[in-house]
Amino acid sequence: MGTSAEPAVPAAVVPVAGPADGSPGVRAGGSPGVRAGGSSGGRDRYLDLWRAAALVRVVTYHVLGWIWLTVLFPAMGLMFALAGSLMAGSLDRTGPGAVGRRLRRLLPPLWGFGVVAVTLLLVTGWRTAPTAALGWGEMVWWVFPARTPPVGDQSWAWAYNVVLWYIVTYLWLVLLSPALLAAFRRWPWHSLALAVALPIAFRFNIVNVGGYFNEQATNVSTYLACWLLGFAHHDGLLRRIPARRYALAVGLLALTGAGWVLAVGWSTGNYDLNRIAGGNTLWSMAFVAAVLRFRPRLDWLGRLRLLDRLVELLNARAVTVYLWHLPLGVLAGALIAPLAVSGWVQTVTLRLAAVWLLVAVAVVLFGWIEDLAARRRPALVPARVSPSRRGTARTAPSGRGAGAGVPAVAVPVAPAGPLPTPATPTGSPGAAARRWHRAMASTVAVLAVSLGVMALNLWPGVTTRSQAQPSPAEVTYYLSDLPMLLDGSSERPSPTPATGSSPGSVTVHGQVYPRAVLTAAPSRVRVQPPAGCERLRAVIDVGADDVEVAFAVRADDVTVFESGVRSRADSAEQIDVAIARASFVDLVTSSPSGGAVGVWADPQFVCVP
Repeated sequence: MGTSAEPAVPAAVVPVAGPADGSPGVRAGGSPGVRAGGSSGGRDRYLDLWRAAALVRVVTYHVLGWIWLTVLFPAMGLMFALAGSLMAGSLDRTGPGAVGRRLRRLLPPLWGFGVVAVTLLLVTGWRTAPTAALGWGEMVWWVFPARTPPVGDQSWAWAYNVVLWYIVTYLWLVLLSPALLAAFRRWPWHSLALAVALPIAFRFNIVNVGGYFNEQATNVSTYLACWLLGFAHHDGLLRRIPARRYALAVGLLALTGAGWVLAVGWSTGNYDLNRIAGGNTLWSMAFVAAVLRFRPRLDWLGRLRLLDRLVELLNARAVTVYLWHLPLGVLAGALIAPLAVSGWVQTVTLRLAAVWLLVAVAVVLFGWIEDLAARRRPALVPARVSPSRRGTARTAPSGRGAGAGVPAVAVPVAPAGPLPTPATPTGSPGAAARRWHRAMASTVAVLAVSLGVMALNLWPGVTTRSQAQPSPAEVTYYLSDLPMLLDGSSERPSPTPATGSSPGSVTVHGQVYPRAVLTAAPSRVRVQPPAGCERLRAVIDVGADDVEVAFAVRADDVTVFESGVRSRADSAEQIDVAIARASFVDLVTSSPSGGAVGVWADPQFVCVP
């Protein structure tokens, strides 16, 4: 798909604290006006809680590299759905001018991040022009990110742009939203069906954009259906579907999406949802649809003041957290490397604590840019939203927001505190609807946990990889048999493999791999795969005790895989990466400590002549 992270993992880019113009949140049915139960300070705390959880999940995934998190909690689809709902509300209030307002919220934080990143990369030795079509002209994407901006050729530079695919995809969806919303309101279900079919068509090459913006077209197609679900949520369409029909539809969608993910994971051993085109869309949609319809009461959140405040802060500074978390994750690894920490729990706890501490510093230093972008008074730490802002009434704009055929009416805003729940006799339609909602949520939750268990390879008596042999039409070339160029941290590529890039036999966790490639970290090994190669397969591991190594694969200077920081405490990981007939492939290793070795066990290209 051309993405390397879900990022990893977040909304105004990563849906931020409320609509850009400060208007109220969404009501229980999705239209502007009334907040759902658990609202606070004019905000929908239910959606706020999900945004914050999604952001935490993205950071955790990128720092620790836990692939199972992507299927347990498909955060990216949820973030695009919430952003789509907010975008529909903005278009209803201000028309096409909402696009400019969204760009105003998006670009200044990116510019601040870019100034720091590009300056650091230039100072530390970035001298070679990007290899993409525009050369140094590619720097324009740091100003207007219609494509992923370039970074330097340092072994750690990937950390500054690997998650920006989300920013790029969000930008395209915002630019397309006026036309998308008009088409959706005229043909809602046809539009949604087309959005579901599009990534499947991309996956099987029925549709193939190709060219300079192929990666962006693929990413937009993957998450377009979730964006349109956000439109449906805003317009109240999801609430109008009877509970039984809705629950059955979501259950069928969840089974189909989970089955697709399981089939791919079973055959390849890779359950990374970001690399399962088609299955990603279906599973994300099922998860999002369940979240948007099943809305339990959140009375308890207001009583947990610290948690409530953290949720509020994460929503108010989501863009800053998303932009800075991965470079700071690499820095955190370098800072804690000298510490003598033993035990898996202690290592994970220290790593996450270090990352979030550095992220908090970045929020203080750069978060105020989000205030300027939103035309608020800059603050190092956002103030709490006053509960006194809860009590005004709003009217939905005529002809918008309520969805096709629903008249605009004045809707009173919910009073302070959670919405009351009327008593409903057992056996009544309301009780039946709640039972269907609980069944729907339970089905999605059970499937999510099951996929996570499969991704961890913990299912009792079952291996998550089939023993099927590759298709006879495929030809395998071992990387160790091909000419390689080594680019170390302080030297340019040489025409022959240098010390630190040594093909040979290696034992990884008791398994012997006769054609391993050992690379010093930091370094980059560049190889030109034979014609027709589609995938790179390998096992990655750390070659020495008490060191940490991060692995990345770049195809034609586009990052297509990154592992996060790994140590000997981590199990060896099988990777299967799409390289899309790349003209050259880089195997990049980086390390916060010196003397580290990255093991690429039996790396091989799978090609179709």
